[in-house]
Amino acid sequence: MQWRDGLIGGLATLALAAAADPAGWRFSAPIQVQQDAPLVQLPLTPSAYGRSQLSGLADLRIVDARGERVPFAFLAPRDAEITTTEQTREAAMYALPQRPSANGEWSVPLEIIVQGERITIKRGGATTAAQAMLGAAAHSGGWVFDLGRRTSADPPTQSLRLTWSAPAEFSAGFDLQTSDDLRQWRGAGSGQLLALASPTGPLTQPTVLLPANVARFVRLVWLEPTSAPTLTRAEALAQRPLATPLDAPTELVLAPTPAPAPGLRTVATDEPKHALHFDLGAVLPVVQLDLQLGAGTRVAPVRLQGRSRADAPWRELAPAVFYRFERGGAVSVSPPLALRTELRFLRVVPDERSAALDPAQTHLAMQAQLTRLVFARQGEAPFTLWAGAAQPGSGALPLATLVPQLDEERPRFGRATLGAWSEVAAVARQAETAEQLAALRPWLLWAVLLVGVAALALMVWRLMRAPAAGA
Repeated sequence: MQWRDGLIGGLATLALAAAADPAGWRFSAPIQVQQDAPLVQLPLTPSAYGRSQLSGLADLRIVDARGERVPFAFLAPRDAEITTTEQTREAAMYALPQRPSANGEWSVPLEIIVQGERITIKRGGATTAAQAMLGAAAHSGGWVFDLGRRTSADPPTQSLRLTWSAPAEFSAGFDLQTSDDLRQWRGAGSGQLLALASPTGPLTQPTVLLPANVARFVRLVWLEPTSAPTLTRAEALAQRPLATPLDAPTELVLAPTPAPAPGLRTVATDEPKHALHFDLGAVLPVVQLDLQLGAGTRVAPVRLQGRSRADAPWRELAPAVFYRFERGGAVSVSPPLALRTELRFLRVVPDERSAALDPAQTHLAMQAQLTRLVFARQGEAPFTLWAGAAQPGSGALPLATLVPQLDEERPRFGRATLGAWSEVAAVARQAETAEQLAALRPWLLWAVLLVGVAALALMVWRLMRAPAAGA
C-alpha cells in the first residue's frame, strides 16, 4: 500500500532528523583582523543578518582555529553626538524718536502690511552710521530691530550682538518688547550694555538675550537715553544643533524584485496596481529610506508598506512624497525619510492619481543601523563567525562582563572585517530534510487520523458482531 510506505518513510525521516545534532551551524565566515588589539570590534554585514536563523542574532558564535569558543558581546550603536554651530546674520535696525509722554503713542519708523500670505514692510531706510550719530545727538529713545522672516527650518534667534562707536565707557540699561506686527507689543525682559576701560584693554558686554521663540521685531528702549551708546550694527545670533553619527549606518542601494507569487509561505492578497517590491535579504533595523528616481522631473506620492516574513500580512509604514526636479541643469531631490523599523520586504504603492514608477529607473537607497560585535582576541588565529543554528544554546556575553570599562577601552578597540560566507553541506542537507518533513507533517497527521478512524470502525464492527455470534 503506497500510503503505508509513505507513512513509514516519513516516520523514518523524522527519526533520523531527531537523532541528528540540533545545534549544528550551517554557515561560517572568516574574520579578518586589520588592527590587532586585546579587544577587536567587528561590524556585522547584511549577509550576517541573512544567515542568522533566530531573532536578535542569538545563533552567532565566534571560534578560533581549534574550534574553541571565543567570548564576544554585542556592541549597540552609539547615539549621535550633538554639537551646535553659531549662525550670524545682520539685523536691520531703526532708531526710535524721543520717548513720548506718559499717555502718548510711540511711533515706529516702519510699517508692516499683511495681504493674505504676502507681507510687505515699508521702511524708512535702515540706519547708517551717520544717521545713528544724528539719532544719538537727539537722544533717541531706543531702537527697533528686524530679525527677518524665519522659516520652519531656521533655528530661532537667541540673542543680538550690538556694535557701537561711542562713548568709550558707559553703562546703559534697557527694556525689551517684541511684536509680530509692530502694533501689539509684549514685554521680553530687560538687560544692560556696558563698556569699561582697563589696562589690558576694553571690557564690553554687547549681547542682548532674547526670549524663546522671539517674534520678528524687537524694540529696545533705553532707560536713560543720555547715557546710551551710539549703535552702528546689530547681528542676530542663532544656535543650530548638528548631529554627528558616531557609528554611521550602513547604506544599501537595491533594485526592485518581482512580486512574490502566492504559495505555501506567502499571503495571498490583492496586489496594488504598479506596486514595487524590494527584498532587503534579511530583517534589518532600518533608520532611513529614499527612492532614487529616474532622470527628468518626477513627483511620486507613495505609501510604504513592510513585513518581516513572506507569510506575514503587509503593515503600513508611512506615506511619503519623493521628487526630483531639474532646473536649468541643477537637480534638487526630496530629503530621505527617517523611519525606524525592522523589516525585510518593502512594498512601494504609488498614488493612483500619479504616474507609475519605472522599475528599471527606480532604486531604493536604504540606511540600516547594523549591530557590531566586540570579541576578546584569545585562542589561536584565524577566527571564524558561525551562524544558522536552530538551537544554539547560550551565546553572547553581557557587554559589561566582557568590557567592564567600555568608555576607556572603546578608543583602543582593534578592527576586523567579515569575509565571504560558506555553507556546511551536511547541515544544509539536514535543514532541507527538516523542511521536507515540515511539508510532509500535515499528510502524516492525516494518515494517522485515518488509521485511527479505521481502527475504531473495526473495533465497533467486531463488537456489533460479537452478540450475534453468541446468539
